Amino acid sequence: MSGYERPDFWTIKAKKEGYPARSVFKLEEISGKFGLLKKQAAPRILDVGAAPGSWSLWLLRNLEGRGSLTSIDIQDLGIAPADANFAFLKGDILDPAMRSRLAGRGPYDLVVSDAAPSTSGNRLVDQSRSEELVEAVFSLALEVLAPGGSLVMKIFQGGDEKRLITQLKAHFAQARGFKPTACRAESFETYLIAIDFKK
Repeated sequence: MSGYERPDFWTIKAKKEGYPARSVFKLEEISGKFGLLKKQAAPRILDVGAAPGSWSLWLLRNLEGRGSLTSIDIQDLGIAPADANFAFLKGDILDPAMRSRLAGRGPYDLVVSDAAPSTSGNRLVDQSRSEELVEAVFSLALEVLAPGGSLVMKIFQGGDEKRLITQLKAHFAQARGFKPTACRAESFETYLIAIDFKK
């Protein structure tokens, strides 16, 4: 049984707390470290590539009825929260009509993305696909973020993170890479964190 098949501490903890996936604890650590939910009394948040829904569920629980959450994915969510402040849009962020719909629900104080491409098993190919996805999320964020907003994006390590961080620093007061404790040891994923968007 591989490390990905064997339930670990985070997988078991996620199941106990009612989350579809262990990735929720990556967002929890990122949010705590960078204070993502502290600034606004009623933040608007966009979750890109939200399926199966762990990040969206965690965000809704922590919003506690404040603000709003919009989630988007090309796949259905594995959650169906009955929350008046929540909206799920099924579609592609590269679709101009969908980008317009997302913009209409903003501007957002926080854009998060745990999206990853379908992996091929070829690390170079997967890194390239991951970078393309990050570029798409970054482009969308520049259109829909409110001044002072923050951005979190997953990326596969070993690609062009330094170039992307330099690009982020041109639009945000702070930008850096960060690998949460809940990432599997064998995983080559990490996260790009950008704080205080300069519109």
